[in-house]
Amino acid sequence: MSIGRLAGGLLLSVCVGGVAARAIPPERLPAPDLKLPLQPGGFGYRLVDALPGLTFDQPLALVTPPGETNRLFVVEKTGRIQVVTNLAAPTKTIFLNVTAGLLTSSEQGLLGLAFHPDYAANGRFFVFRTPRTGPTATLAAYNVLSEFRVDPTDPNRADPASEIPIFRQRDEASNHNGGDLHFGPDGHLYVALGDEGAGNDAFNNSQRIDRELFAGVLRIDVDKRPGSLPPNRNESSAAEVFAYTTNYAIPSDNPFVGATTLNGRAVDPARVRTEFWAVGLRNPWRMSFDRATGELWIGDVGQDRQEMVFISRSGANHGWAYREGTLAGPKWNQAPAGFLTDPDFHHVPPLFGYGHGSGPTQGNSITGGLVYRGDRLGQLFGAYVFADYVSGNVWALRRGGAGPVVTRLTGSSGIAGFGTDPSNGDLLAANLNNGRILRLTYNGTFSGEPLPPTLADTGAFTDLETLTPAPGLVPYEINLPFWSDNALKRRWFSIPDGTTIGFTPDDSWTTPVGTVWVKHFDLETVKGDPGSVRRLETRFLVRNTAGVYGVTYRWQPDGTATLVPEEGEVEDIEVREDDMVWIQRWEYPSRAACVLCHNPAAGGSLSFSTAQLHREITRPDGTVVSQLNALRTAGYLPPGEPSGPLRPHARPRDESASLESRARSYLMANCASCHRPGGPGGGRFDTRLHIPTALTGLLDADTPPGPGPGPRRALITPGNPGDSRLLHRMSIRGPAQMPPIASSLPDPEGVDLLTRWIQALGGRVTYADWLAAELGPIADPTRPLQHDTDEDGAPDFLEYLADTRAADPASTWRPVLRNAPDGPRIGFRQPANVAYRIHTTDDPVGGRWTLWAPPGGVLDFPAAGRDVEILLPAGDATRFHRVELLTP
Repeated sequence: MSIGRLAGGLLLSVCVGGVAARAIPPERLPAPDLKLPLQPGGFGYRLVDALPGLTFDQPLALVTPPGETNRLFVVEKTGRIQVVTNLAAPTKTIFLNVTAGLLTSSEQGLLGLAFHPDYAANGRFFVFRTPRTGPTATLAAYNVLSEFRVDPTDPNRADPASEIPIFRQRDEASNHNGGDLHFGPDGHLYVALGDEGAGNDAFNNSQRIDRELFAGVLRIDVDKRPGSLPPNRNESSAAEVFAYTTNYAIPSDNPFVGATTLNGRAVDPARVRTEFWAVGLRNPWRMSFDRATGELWIGDVGQDRQEMVFISRSGANHGWAYREGTLAGPKWNQAPAGFLTDPDFHHVPPLFGYGHGSGPTQGNSITGGLVYRGDRLGQLFGAYVFADYVSGNVWALRRGGAGPVVTRLTGSSGIAGFGTDPSNGDLLAANLNNGRILRLTYNGTFSGEPLPPTLADTGAFTDLETLTPAPGLVPYEINLPFWSDNALKRRWFSIPDGTTIGFTPDDSWTTPVGTVWVKHFDLETVKGDPGSVRRLETRFLVRNTAGVYGVTYRWQPDGTATLVPEEGEVEDIEVREDDMVWIQRWEYPSRAACVLCHNPAAGGSLSFSTAQLHREITRPDGTVVSQLNALRTAGYLPPGEPSGPLRPHARPRDESASLESRARSYLMANCASCHRPGGPGGGRFDTRLHIPTALTGLLDADTPPGPGPGPRRALITPGNPGDSRLLHRMSIRGPAQMPPIASSLPDPEGVDLLTRWIQALGGRVTYADWLAAELGPIADPTRPLQHDTDEDGAPDFLEYLADTRAADPASTWRPVLRNAPDGPRIGFRQPANVAYRIHTTDDPVGGRWTLWAPPGGVLDFPAAGRDVEILLPAGDATRFHRVELLTP
């Protein structure tokens, strides 16, 4: 990200990386015939009893308080919440009973439960139900949202007398109540509500925000935080229709606060129900937040033609009753012109819809599910699992570039809700029909194409003893390996003939289906003795239409390597260093573990990125070449790519690079696969290399409760390594370690690097302060370069800079123009820990600035300031140049 611009500069070519014995060949060879299936066969899925011996009365929701791992709360439609304790030997106890006065026919009943994010401290939880109640002599059906509290003397029992009403509204029909409750990542309570029932939106609720609370998702503040607003009191709603309370507030950033129109039609802002977060839903039956991305997924029951999966957002209009998913709805002729295309209407269509019927791709009543983030079914990681209540189909949905990919997993009619086993992350399903809680597992029936049983059978190597790769399996080198407990690694790749890699300067490259990466692991069993190297494993990562999958082959004493079982294996290895001997545990990863790191948000592959591959390599004939240029020349990258300057990873021991750039590179290589937007890592911070440190969310950001010293819960406390949770979790091994898998030893070099960086951050100043100190009185350093018209023949940008620096003529930032034998040169002083890019134009007033960057150029952040010179290209002395400054 650009943080400022100056004029002048020099683009230096800096050598990155070391000499490699293996390299990309000058010419591309045909891809090898590897025997790895594009989609490996496997054992079929099935739903098994998750809580043997326990049954429930119409279960429909499964919930666990935040942070707990050994209790599961089961919501029974008939009016009880059961708490299951000790999941290893489960028993159930009634936690709350609200059966009195409860209507339970059709879609009525006890429908939702959500625990407050701070439940462990305050004991607050919220329920949604449909009792017969009201102020009139004739009782009627109502939707009621209430708060309760746990009994202070018994954690497995609620206090029924603690009920605090949130809101109550009259409901004219027994169906389409919604009722699902979830606290979002923002700490606010989200409430799903249907269109009140009947058919064809008979009560005209689907596209209204100025009456009661139907046909959408609400977002309310149950903590009444400072800055939140009171709800509008819509006086057209009599007390018997809607009961207002002062027990909740409206987040000030709710999308309909202050709204004066909906769908181009005027509404009175004083009557708008500002509780709404999204509208246009028919019967949202189960929603869930993806804990990795924060996205809200909704299963919306259609009328008679289509069932829908939505990914919602603030202000979304999902179309009902103008639309039934992707089809025309019963009120299609009432939709405003341009409803589907005009962004002012905020229409968000379904990500996926399926038709009615009983086949493997059909159903009649969707049950919204959740995005699987467990670690035991790796092939489902990141997939949205949902079901159809009637047909019994259970599917997994993955987003893809050409649209969602949906696969049928198994079947069980009567599934009314999904949840997660808090003890291990398994996906659970509540079967309302048989009263059982089910667990999604594999069964023992194999189907599909099997994986090669041995490494030799893969066809990847022509000689296993020397690990000679098959022709077309290309070796490559990276700048900064992921920490793997002192393992030594080698890498190869293959992409299908006729395809190329999609280049991007900042993040993971894109690769075609059929791409295969191979990574081999060795370990010195006597530290410092190359003769003690032992082969451990050879891993494969395969790109297919659903993402990637990984498998590994474990080397045996006889020189063969055999396929590791899907669940992985563990081995204890004796390692010696000087007079010390220890046992190092090595984990041969499960296939689930592979996709934890190689997840969709990270692009699947972790090594195929500019930061990793931007380096020099040495070919067998001794020629030193740029690896990026070699990839382009051989035809693996598109013509013209890559163009620079580009940022490589700075290595921990490279003292010529700034401490901050080395620390940020380390975090990118070891953390960014998960800790990024959409990644599976916890916390709201982004460790990708191209995000400036100030914008990563790392500094002073609080984290959820967890282990670690210090009085605060900061990820990084500048100047205080001991009060930085990120460093603590890197330094330990055990349940709270980071990275969470694939390591039994902390990385001493990485810990030392981050310790020194965090300590140095104590003297960090803001960019504005640094700019003022370094550059002097430039009023607006980000403004476009102004044109000097004195026509003295000198490049005008120099005089512009000199004018702005007149108060400090001795500044080292004043560029100098001199005529050298090889042409005009510009020189200036580059500060430490600052990179730059040069832009040029013929017209600094109205022209377009373009990046002036020779291919292979390096964007680096030096440890010390340095003098920089640049030779202007022939005929370029009268062009205008400026420098874009960047911080790590």
